[in-house]
Amino acid sequence: MFLLEGIKKYAKTDRTALINRGERLSFAELDALSDAFAAWLLDRFGDDRTPVVIYGHKETLMLPCIYGALKSGRAYVPVDTTVPPDRARQIAEDVRAKAAVDFYDTGMVADELLNADKLREVLEKYRGREVSSENWAKGSDFAYILFTSGSTGKPKGVPIAVENVENLEREFGRFVDESGEEKVILNQISYSFDVSVVSVWLGMSRGMTLYTIDHEMVENLGELFENLEKSGVSVWVSTPSFAEMCTPSEKFDASLMPKLEKFIFCGEVLTHKLVDRLFESFPQSKVINTYGPTEATVLVTASEITAEMAADELQIPIGEPLGEVRFRIVDEEGKEVPEGEQGELLILSKSVGPGYFGRPDLTAKSFFFDDATGRRGYRTGDAAFRHGNLYYYCGRLDNQIKLNGFRVEIEDVENNLVKVENISRAAVLPVYDGEKVQSLAAFVLLEKPDGLTNLKRSIKIKEALREVLPSYMVPRKITAVESFPLNTNGKVDRKKLKELL
Repeated sequence: MFLLEGIKKYAKTDRTALINRGERLSFAELDALSDAFAAWLLDRFGDDRTPVVIYGHKETLMLPCIYGALKSGRAYVPVDTTVPPDRARQIAEDVRAKAAVDFYDTGMVADELLNADKLREVLEKYRGREVSSENWAKGSDFAYILFTSGSTGKPKGVPIAVENVENLEREFGRFVDESGEEKVILNQISYSFDVSVVSVWLGMSRGMTLYTIDHEMVENLGELFENLEKSGVSVWVSTPSFAEMCTPSEKFDASLMPKLEKFIFCGEVLTHKLVDRLFESFPQSKVINTYGPTEATVLVTASEITAEMAADELQIPIGEPLGEVRFRIVDEEGKEVPEGEQGELLILSKSVGPGYFGRPDLTAKSFFFDDATGRRGYRTGDAAFRHGNLYYYCGRLDNQIKLNGFRVEIEDVENNLVKVENISRAAVLPVYDGEKVQSLAAFVLLEKPDGLTNLKRSIKIKEALREVLPSYMVPRKITAVESFPLNTNGKVDRKKLKELL
């Protein structure tokens, strides 16, 4: 496996693998500690390959557990601390965890449950034990299982095989780095969000240093900027929302991170305003936009955003399909639509995972095998269209609502809001009266203070919107916020915004 081979390779150097609040872990230490954890798993459970659940946030010892699980032939199941303990316990039950690491003593149940102290004892006891590569997870073995929100309220597990991640490496690795030089990559994304794979797999396999930005830093801008300044980061990996949280500060420019070579964005819509701001403040840095669902191994498109794309009236593209990836855009009857027309995006790729964990019913609805290309396929539920070689995201098909008999795309309203002067980001929510949508409410992030009352600001924004949208699509309530709450995936937390209605 390329990841574990990379760790072994750089364990023979003096490179630093992880920096976490002043604590440093070398590649040599990481290799030894992950071997120790793998040796314990193999001693305790033998050939049983039940996934290992790891509950924590950015603890230094999480990485040895992640890589140790892989070295023992097991998938890791990362669960972030933003997930309530009851939900974490449900996840452990769903995967029938025999081994679990719980850094916060949530009461998780497993045959062998290690808290932080017990984990250190295990690592100390087994330190020095090497695990043969014959035990490593490989091919169709699960590499990790991520649990996402399910429509029933129960977490839905998405397993990804080693061969799926190896395909991501082949197709996207060059966008991360090809130099082989010692560089720093941002480690801000929660391990339970698939975008973390870019840093934890692709970055680490190249001998890059993970610089940790944790929840506490994100909530304290002073501490965040202090860490960004001393990070020496070369590759920034995040959702657009995290970067947008930083942009109001005048400090967020090339002098803060002089070694920054590129921004890699995934997980959300990248706006023109953020691109313009980054082009202005980081002229030496490339901006790479990507797209992909968890079910297709993080991302399946990528493109460097050019000045021409930034100046185009069309939204920022999600990019071109990577290498072997094939797309189809189909109508409600499953027929391909012409270029320029919207439809549902279907992904055909070696990166498409095996389905949903323990849910053959859900798997059958969304996954399929395409005889024509010999690839597995995934129905994304996303609306998109193609223009030339580039693809454009148009929102979720299930994010369409009926308002006073009219069909309204939530993303359509949001996209027009960010075109209004002085608005850098917008989130629109439907307001219900029972089961019926009564109106729309919008939350906006201003580029700079405007000195207006909320009423005057709301009137001004509505006037601008009425020039481009039908009156029924103009939100009834518009509220300016100082920042958007982010969920564990670094995306705008709409549930928390809903509480403000």
